[in-house]
Amino acid sequence: MKPNFPIDLVILWVNGNDPNFIKARNNWALRLGEKITPARFVQTEELKYVFRSVEKYLPWITRVVLVTNGQPVPSWLNKGHPRLKILTHAEFMPPDCLPVFNSCAIGVSVVLWPGLSEHFLVANDDTFVWRALSPSYFFKRGKAVNRFVEYAHKDYTSTAYGRQLLRMLALLENNFPCETFPLEPFHNIGGYIKSGCLEAWQYFSKELTCTRSSRFRQETNMNLFLFAGVSAVLGKAIWKHSRCSCLLGSDGMVWELWQDYAKQLKKYRPKLVCLNDSDVCCDADRKKAVSFLEKQFPFPSSFENESR
Repeated sequence: MKPNFPIDLVILWVNGNDPNFIKARNNWALRLGEKITPARFVQTEELKYVFRSVEKYLPWITRVVLVTNGQPVPSWLNKGHPRLKILTHAEFMPPDCLPVFNSCAIGVSVVLWPGLSEHFLVANDDTFVWRALSPSYFFKRGKAVNRFVEYAHKDYTSTAYGRQLLRMLALLENNFPCETFPLEPFHNIGGYIKSGCLEAWQYFSKELTCTRSSRFRQETNMNLFLFAGVSAVLGKAIWKHSRCSCLLGSDGMVWELWQDYAKQLKKYRPKLVCLNDSDVCCDADRKKAVSFLEKQFPFPSSFENESR
C-alpha cells in the first residue's frame, strides 16, 4: 500500500460558525452586493470524521494539509501531529484577495503553494473515505486518475454549477481542439499532479487570476476540472469513467443530508462518500449526520488530542 512518491491530502475547511468569520463574510457580502448561501459555511464537526476515515482507509498518505483562513482550528485537533500541516490562505494567496469566502478561489490557488507535493489529493470537510484504497486508485503509473460521471440528456444550462462546467469545457475545447473532455467531473476526493496544475495556470492565467480575485463564488469561476483537463492533455492524467453499481460497489456517491443515505450506502457500498449540506437541510439533518458518522468511525484518530 505504500506509494512510490509523497502524496499530500489537501482538506479545504472553514469554521462557518465562528462569529468573527460570520461578521467579516456578511460585511463583505453587503459591500459587494453578494447573496450568501449559509449552508456552504455551516460547521457541524464533520472534519473529525474526515480525519478518522483517512487514517483508517488511506494510511499511506504522507501528510494532511488542512487549509484554513487563519481562524482557530477545532480544539480536538492535534496541531503537533508530525503528518499535519495547517496552511493558511495568506501562505498562497496575495493580500489583495483576502479575506476570501470562495472555495473555487481557494482550490485553484492552493496549487501555488511551494510546499505542496507533486502528487496530491483534494478533499472537502464533507467528503469521507468509506473503503480501503491503495495509492493506485488515485494515481496509475504516476499519472492522476481523472474520474468522471455521465448523465444522459442532462441540461447543464439549468444550474450555476452546470454553466460553470460548460464554460471550462469550452475553454479546454477551444485551446485543445483535438482532445476530448468528458463531463462531469467526479464530485469527491480526487488526485492531481501539481506540475499539470501549474501548466494550467500558464494556459489560463487570465481566467484563474479572475477566479482567485473572486471573494464569493461566481459561475464564471474556474475549478479543479480545468486542472484535470490540462493534466490529461499533457499526459499527466488519464480519464476514467466512474462506476456506479450496487453489485460491484461504486467509486463514490453524493447525498444531501436530508436524504436516506444510510440505506443507500449499504446498497452501493461506495469507496468515497460526500454528505452535502444545502439550503433545504435543517439542524436536525446535521445532528443526524454527525450521529451517523460517529457510528461509522467511533475510534479517535492520531490527529485528535488524547484528552478529547
